[in-house]
Amino acid sequence: MSRISDRQTRTSVNHTVPAPQEQWYALHVLSGKERRVVENIARLVKEQELSSLIFQTLVPTEKVEDVRNGKKYVVERKLFPGYVYINMALRNEDGSLNNDAWYKILAVDGVISFASGRREPHPMRADQVADLLAQVEACKDVARPKVSFEVGDFVKVLDGAFQGQNGKIEEVDADHGKVRVGVEIFGRTTPVDLDYSQVALLTPDELEDLERARNAN
Repeated sequence: MSRISDRQTRTSVNHTVPAPQEQWYALHVLSGKERRVVENIARLVKEQELSSLIFQTLVPTEKVEDVRNGKKYVVERKLFPGYVYINMALRNEDGSLNNDAWYKILAVDGVISFASGRREPHPMRADQVADLLAQVEACKDVARPKVSFEVGDFVKVLDGAFQGQNGKIEEVDADHGKVRVGVEIFGRTTPVDLDYSQVALLTPDELEDLERARNAN
């Protein structure tokens, strides 16, 4: 899943200000505290009756399939750690900033800053908002593998009797999180069944070294 947070956290001051209920902003928050920030903002809205200014907060997530001990689990992972997106009327129709609302959000525990604008925040562009919401919708019900291997990939063995050996994936069992890797032993390729957690894809530098070693032989 490609990350689009850079596009989503940079906005231009030279565009028409969206209508109050269509304004979205990216908040830079303490990593790992995203949910707490959302709760704190919800409390602020309730206690100070700000529902006419603050409409929605969003922590984009995706579902990821993980395999542990041969069993498949689905876990939720944040798409943009350290960011919370907020839909609020921070700028008036004439473009002026609602300073009171701005200061209230900055005072929320866990909020570091608004991610757009050096001196004062500016709303995300309409296309940025559309991209964000589309990505959130696309990730809602679809779980993707945490680690993805394909036949033909070169990997390094991280654990077990063949630790440190390189090999080529011959089979992939995604349902059980296992791969069959052809490992060279005494000049012969031997198939070895390993868990996903026991192997890692070779880096580009490691692939280059492997190719160089093969050519040398």
